[in-house]
Amino acid sequence: MLLLCGCASLEAKGDLQRLDLAIREALDNNVSVNELKDAFAQLYAYTGFPRSLNALNTLERVLSERKAEGITDNDGQPFQRPAIWDDAKLTLQFGTEMQTRDEGGTPWNYSFCPQADYYMKSHLFGDIFACDQFTPAERELLTVSALSAMDGVAPQFEGHKECAVFMGNTKEQVDYLCHWLEEKYGGHQEVIQQ
Repeated sequence: MLLLCGCASLEAKGDLQRLDLAIREALDNNVSVNELKDAFAQLYAYTGFPRSLNALNTLERVLSERKAEGITDNDGQPFQRPAIWDDAKLTLQFGTEMQTRDEGGTPWNYSFCPQADYYMKSHLFGDIFACDQFTPAERELLTVSALSAMDGVAPQFEGHKECAVFMGNTKEQVDYLCHWLEEKYGGHQEVIQQ
């Protein structure tokens, strides 16, 4: 998971040159192609579609180059479209339950902006968390990894470190991840030390 989290951090930075190398290292260490795809797809919700698509395009190029070199990479578990996507009401219900779990059991409502509340519940915690490539705990580690590399997101970074624990990681695991990312890829130490 660490190498995948490193890729998430570099995706968030938009550092495609180092991401290329990190993807190769991850693939060489049996991180699957589909894990990388799902991680980069998930991160659009935190880093935006441009960075997500740039990371996916980098992955596609790396895979093409490796194939030309005769390297066969592990595809891993194939993507399966979640059945819940066919029912918007169920997706919203699932997302609301997942977000409540993510918040440590406290229902979260963003009444200031109802559309953002709906987007987060229905899409982020509904659609994305319904995909079965990662556990909710692993999804939170990917999110923490991305946020640790971004400027101006200290409240979200701190919040998602707590959410990562609520979803099943230990505080020690989350702290270790943040320090490992800082040492291996650099980051925004002022955020990590808060």
